[in-house]
Amino acid sequence: MATRGTSEDFMNVCDRELGIDDFYDVYDEIKPLSAHWKQIAISFRLRINTINTIEAKHNGKVLNCLQEVIECWLKKDYDYERHCVPCWRKVCVAVKEGADDSALADEIAQEHPATGGATPHTRTTRARGAGSTASISTPSIYVPQTITDFELHRELFEIQEQFAEAVQHTIKYYSQKGYKVPEFIDYITAPQAVRKEFKEITTIRELFDLLQDKYTSWFKHEPISKLVYEKDVNENPYEDEDDPLDYMQDEFIDPDYIEKAVRYWSRYQSRLYEYFEKCITVADPASYGITDAPSGKQIMVVKVDRGDYNQNDVYFLRRAIPPHLDKPNLKLYLCQVLSN
Repeated sequence: MATRGTSEDFMNVCDRELGIDDFYDVYDEIKPLSAHWKQIAISFRLRINTINTIEAKHNGKVLNCLQEVIECWLKKDYDYERHCVPCWRKVCVAVKEGADDSALADEIAQEHPATGGATPHTRTTRARGAGSTASISTPSIYVPQTITDFELHRELFEIQEQFAEAVQHTIKYYSQKGYKVPEFIDYITAPQAVRKEFKEITTIRELFDLLQDKYTSWFKHEPISKLVYEKDVNENPYEDEDDPLDYMQDEFIDPDYIEKAVRYWSRYQSRLYEYFEKCITVADPASYGITDAPSGKQIMVVKVDRGDYNQNDVYFLRRAIPPHLDKPNLKLYLCQVLSN
């Protein structure tokens, strides 16, 4: 085990908080180190009981163990207040100290530099194993400065929690109702390669877990919410109920009662709209230090939780904005919200 690596080695690595939406990004980086999953788990400061449970659950299968280690870590199933929230800096430390791979740790560090909350105008990509880098010009999508707003940051966290709860409720609802995966696949519109990935899924949980982890986020919820709405297109959310509040009584009378998934997503979308009402600003570009906006036009600024969203994310974020709040003729910028 190497002892030369310390967290101070990676102070210039991005320390924005990672969440479960980042699972595949982290997994793709450290998958080659699956044989060292236990050392990585220890470096992530997972509890010993958690590590032992993971090992017993997967009979020592290293890839499965590594996957659950990453999931537990990103869900902050450890003393994160003492040992730091998940971030790329901690990934680098785990790779160097836990897995004894300094070269890969340095490579990850170069791919995820500290940006101070603003997306740089160029990004560096590295061909794995080739030792070469290339700078690719990317337009700025962030305003230069972040803002500190604890209440807004907490609301963003709560929205993401509500999104995760809606996914879990959807899994529970359709599993209890006896729905089968093929009944959903036909509703998924995606490229052939993506559809093939779904064809290999056998359970409702696998289907929605994949959608949550790889294809959705707190604002890109359509792959799930649209699927739920289309599946229940002919279903009245309050059918068989004389009073819209009767379902609340049923919930306490019938122990097997479970609220329809479509209601959960309807409430989630309403919550998201309420957030957009308060977090969207139309402003003069100069007030945010923007120099590349169209001449003579204002800009739209949306406050978000992270500092590394890309153009694809901006597209889906704009789709999630209620039509009455969107200004299609104005360029959209993001502003990262920090808690302190």
